[in-house]
Amino acid sequence: MKHKILPLLAALLTALTLTGCSFSDIMLYLYGGDDFVKKTDTRDFQTYAGENGITVVYDANQWNMPTMAQDDTISITSGNKLDYTAVLIQVCDTYTDFLAQSGEELNQETNTVAYELELTVPDARTSAVRYDCGSYQAIFVQIDYDSATTVYVSAASRAANYDPIIELLQGVSPTEP
Repeated sequence: MKHKILPLLAALLTALTLTGCSFSDIMLYLYGGDDFVKKTDTRDFQTYAGENGITVVYDANQWNMPTMAQDDTISITSGNKLDYTAVLIQVCDTYTDFLAQSGEELNQETNTVAYELELTVPDARTSAVRYDCGSYQAIFVQIDYDSATTVYVSAASRAANYDPIIELLQGVSPTEP
């Protein structure tokens, strides 16, 4: 019996590689991953003007269409059940020290390791910190634009690579009047 299964398994794996399916695609299919549609590798930049005065330029092949999670907050997500990222972009609340307060609240829930995060956004000053929280990462960013608008960003990701979050934030800006 063992000898009959091995050639069948080898043929199945060969067929899957020829169709372009990756191991993660197979795992998503087997374990009920959502968004089991491979997006193209080309970039498809879209613009979303939020009702909170913030515009987000995002790659539609990387991110789902943003929504207004609350009156002052844009929400944008990417990924699936195995590799998920959520970003909240908020403008209305004023924090005494957003990064410290967010880190303190996160540490009350789980043990974390903090890392300074270098991030540049056009026409703005940024301060950012990344927390390693075991199976996911949390990123908190304060963006102070030259136009006197301050944006607070909270991001959580199960993905190992946080570069897409940084790239997304470089496309965030105050909406021009």
